[in-house]
Amino acid sequence: MESVIESPTTTFCASIRVDVDEQTQIGGARRAAVALAQAQRLASDTIGRLAIIATEAATNIVRHAGRGYVVMRGFTNQDGAGVELLALDKGPGIPDVTRAMRAGYSTIGTAGQGLGGIARLADVFDIHSQRGMGTAVLARVGDRASRATRKAPAMSAADDVGVVCVPLHGEIECGDAWQVNIDRNRIMVLVVDGLGHGPEAATAAAAAMTTFSKSAAASPEAMLVAFGAALGDTRGAAASIVAIHRARRQIQFSGVGNVDGRVLSNGATQHLIPQNGIVGHGMTTPRATDATWPPGSRLVMHSDGIIPRWRLDAYETGAASHPALLAGLIYRDFARDRDDATVLVLRDAVGAVAEEQR
Repeated sequence: MESVIESPTTTFCASIRVDVDEQTQIGGARRAAVALAQAQRLASDTIGRLAIIATEAATNIVRHAGRGYVVMRGFTNQDGAGVELLALDKGPGIPDVTRAMRAGYSTIGTAGQGLGGIARLADVFDIHSQRGMGTAVLARVGDRASRATRKAPAMSAADDVGVVCVPLHGEIECGDAWQVNIDRNRIMVLVVDGLGHGPEAATAAAAAMTTFSKSAAASPEAMLVAFGAALGDTRGAAASIVAIHRARRQIQFSGVGNVDGRVLSNGATQHLIPQNGIVGHGMTTPRATDATWPPGSRLVMHSDGIIPRWRLDAYETGAASHPALLAGLIYRDFARDRDDATVLVLRDAVGAVAEEQR
C-alpha cells in the first residue's frame, strides 16, 4: 500500500513483482505491465511503450543473467499517472554500459534494441551495473501528450521518491505500507509494518495509514500516540515517522518497532533508531529524536523485510542513482524471503535539481 500526497488526491497500490527465469515468463512480465498501465488509465501509445520496455527488460534478464525479477508500481506526479518499472538481477553485470546503451546496439537482436531502446521509450531512465553484483534498470513511463501541453516542467514529490513495497511470496495483500505528505514547509514520511503478514497485517497497516492522513499537522510522536489508539483492535504494527522541516533543514524522527531509517549525506550517515515495542499494544510513550537534513541528502527507511546491513558505498555510483533505482538495489540484495518487504528512498529536492543540471 502506498501514497504520495501533494493535493487532496491520493493513489494507493502495492508494488507488483514478476519473477523471470525462463523464456515463457517474459510474456507474464509484459501482461502485468499492461494490466497495471490500464489500471492507471494510461493512453494506448503509453501502454505500448511500456509493453516493449517490459519485454526488453525481462528478455535481458533471461538471456544475460539467467534469473531475476521485474518490480512495478503505479505513481502519480504533477504530470499525471504513470508506471515505474525496475528490472533487477544478480547476473555477471555489464562490462561496458556505455557500449550497451549505444543506439542500435543489441546483443540478442530484439526488436526494441535492448537497453538503448528502453532508454528512448522511457520518460525517466537509470541503470546501475556492477561486475559480480548484477544489473538494475529503472524505467518510468507516463502519458507524453500531457507533458507537451505544460508550459514548464514541475517538480513533484513523486519524482523524488523511490519505493519497493512487495508482499511475501504467495500473499495477495501486503502488510507493509508507506505514505509521503508534502507541503510548503514540511515533508512527512511514514513506513508501517503490520505485525506478521497477510490480511490481518494489512488491516493494521491500513489503520495507521488512515490515522496518518487525518493527523497531517501533528508531530511524529503525537501521530504514533494516535496510531496506538487506532490499532488497538488490530494485531498491531511497527511504524516510523519522519518530519523534514524544509526551511531550517532539520528532521524529527519517532518510531516504535523495527522500521529503521538513515539520512545519507556527503558520505556520512545519521541513523534513525526506533524504540522497542508494538504500536497498538502497550507501547511506551513515543519520543522524538532530531537529525540534520543537509542539501542533497537522501532518506532511506525500510521494514524488517530488509536486512539492515546494507551499505551505500558498496554500489559504484550508487549515491547518484535515482531514488527508485537505489530502492531497487537495496531490495534486490537485502530482502528477506519470509516477510513483506518495503524500502523507501526520498532525495532532497535541492540535490535533485543539481543532479538534473549536471
